[in-house]
Amino acid sequence: MIANIVHTSLNPRGGSERLAVAVMQALSEMGFDIEFTTFEQPDFSRLETAYGKSAVSVLRKIKKVHLLQSLDYPEITDQYDLIINTHGDMLPFFLPWFTKKNAVTYCHFPLAKYLMDSKDPEYIRFLNSTILYNVSRGNVSKKYLNLAQNAYTHMLRSSTILSNSEFTSRVISKAFGLESTVLSPPVDVDFFRKDAFLSSLSHNHEKNDIILVISRFHPSKKIENAIKIAYLLKQCKVGKAMNIVGNVPPQSQGYFFYLKQMVEYYGLTDYVRFEINVNFNELLQLMKEAKVYFHTLPGEPFGISTVEAMSSGLIPVVPDIGGHTEFVPLKYQFHTFREGVKVVSNALNAPSSERILISNSVKKYSVRNFIQRFQVIIRNQNLTKIRV
Repeated sequence: MIANIVHTSLNPRGGSERLAVAVMQALSEMGFDIEFTTFEQPDFSRLETAYGKSAVSVLRKIKKVHLLQSLDYPEITDQYDLIINTHGDMLPFFLPWFTKKNAVTYCHFPLAKYLMDSKDPEYIRFLNSTILYNVSRGNVSKKYLNLAQNAYTHMLRSSTILSNSEFTSRVISKAFGLESTVLSPPVDVDFFRKDAFLSSLSHNHEKNDIILVISRFHPSKKIENAIKIAYLLKQCKVGKAMNIVGNVPPQSQGYFFYLKQMVEYYGLTDYVRFEINVNFNELLQLMKEAKVYFHTLPGEPFGISTVEAMSSGLIPVVPDIGGHTEFVPLKYQFHTFREGVKVVSNALNAPSSERILISNSVKKYSVRNFIQRFQVIIRNQNLTKIRV
């Protein structure tokens, strides 16, 4: 049995990449030989640093890596028992022989549809540098943009769709009239519980009245929402500080400068601190010191960083729209910034027993549980060539 996993690149080492690795683990355990279709050769050393040697060991078992640069996929034929697109939020990957029995699309959110409909400049650059590279240098023509739009729609209609939350599932249904199976993404909850929460409990580590924000610095993440609520928190004398942690991609330097200007404008230089490009051990230390995790984005499809923070014993405070409302208690959700201030204040005063309950509540999102649920879904597809 041969399975082909499709993902733009594993090297960003984010949540969708962790999911792709977990899918490979699940299929390898089922006896599949793994091939991988991508636009960038995997950097094993960087991936091991992010996910650990045991998780990444499956990558070294990959039989063949297909490096692609266009809409044409001459090497990807119907020889495969199963083909899985683990980047179905962004990548329009469709072949005429796809059926719901041999093709799976994991859709974190049908983002590509909205980006193509609006001709989003950044997404158009992504298309031009990857799947449209060989056919359309420079500006993407209307013809090839339509090609990508059609490929995305056909991909979803001709494959078994997995979504990360009920929220995303409803969006897919509304946009395409298609049903999807909800399979929450894998999160290293056991690691965060052990290294950031249980270790701090055993050492009686004193937490401070600090609010933690973890996010890639990109305009789509709405980090300015954290600064706006920080202004209100400081006015109301709630909390001692807010740490905003994340990486700044080269193309987001302007956005990062804008955020720093906001902090100065609101007089928050003594309240808001930016922690840029921290290593993993530094991140764990910041988690140990903080009491509250604040999520900035209404409509977040799932919220892997929120689950990681909850595993670490932080009380999550999130907008009341999005996939995170399916696992964050209602009392820690807010609609307006003024409501958010009250929720953060209550979260800062939560007892240790509440933190234990919060940490325990997200055990179900572990990598092992994801692998087991994914295997059940694949077996239930009744693929004629799968022998289990």
